Amino acid sequence: MPKVPYLFSLSKQIIFFFVFVFFFIGCQSTNKNKLKKSSQFDKALVFYASDDPIWLPYFSNSFTRRISEDGVYNAVQNRDLNKEWMINSLGNQEDVLVEDKFLLYSNKLRGFILAGNFSKAQKLSVIYMRDAVLLLSNNPSSVSFSYATLAFWSAISNLKTSNSLARDYGIIYEKYSSFSVKDNLESQVDSKLIDKLKSITMPYIAKQKSIKILNAKNCTTFIDGQELKSSAIMLPPKMQSVISASCSNGSFSQVFIAEKYSSIKISPYMPSSFYSMPSVASLPKEQILSLRPSAIILIYWSHSDKYMESQLVDPKSFSVVKKTRILLSSKKDLDEAGDNLIAFLRSKNTQSPKTSSQGLTSSSN
Repeated sequence: MPKVPYLFSLSKQIIFFFVFVFFFIGCQSTNKNKLKKSSQFDKALVFYASDDPIWLPYFSNSFTRRISEDGVYNAVQNRDLNKEWMINSLGNQEDVLVEDKFLLYSNKLRGFILAGNFSKAQKLSVIYMRDAVLLLSNNPSSVSFSYATLAFWSAISNLKTSNSLARDYGIIYEKYSSFSVKDNLESQVDSKLIDKLKSITMPYIAKQKSIKILNAKNCTTFIDGQELKSSAIMLPPKMQSVISASCSNGSFSQVFIAEKYSSIKISPYMPSSFYSMPSVASLPKEQILSLRPSAIILIYWSHSDKYMESQLVDPKSFSVVKKTRILLSSKKDLDEAGDNLIAFLRSKNTQSPKTSSQGLTSSSN
């Protein structure tokens, strides 16, 4: 009888041991299954952009987590690659658009001037030159000749009403036009107008001032659409100029008048505001290929226009497999944005719930 408590205690220890072993094996098996299930997901690199950079971290973190949790892909956001995509997108497709816009503006002014409608040309010239400054600021690119052409027609537009504006625009024209461009443009206008333009601009072109450009080592820098090849540039003191730079650590732009400065220091900031989906062609392809993802997902959230655009991109050909635009016009749309994104990624066609017909194609950009 005295041995019974000992045997009973021993039995409890044996039972506890087996329960622990089975529990441990079960946990290990469950963890292995979870790891196995997780590793079975295809890896997808997710890139984000928005017109409101303040909200970017919030929706990017939640969407990345949601895609993984729902088992669609093992979603990964590489912030360095995301930044490079944004940097590459600046000016990549906009170069041609800026030049086209300058030439479009020039042709409109030319048409009104040749028709004798200087009043209409004058009003438009102010709008066009103001827009040109914004375009140069936001798109570092070689467009100085087309900018000079626009400045010429803007100067001619103001010769009968405002000598000061004609002078300001004429200085830009004289500074950046080549001899062949000048011959072509000036042959289209009454010689008396050309003589007047020369008389009011030449005193301001004769003497120029050297402006040093600081901190431009890792940047491609443009001044008034002309690429800077040295650490300084000569500018007419009274001329308004636009410096824009695309740097390895961000972008920079500033509008200035040379007489007020001896130097301009480039202080890059990270580009974070986009008004449409950045270009697929701007994706950092070499780095992406080295990571060997199964898919690339691009997500653009427009807070101003209330929509979310998503694109699924093939990581080998970098072509768009499918894309959709999800409307976000109501609170319900916002609440269901994650569900609709998942539905889009799982779908085999280009459409998913709550989408607009705009932008629904399977063709490449």
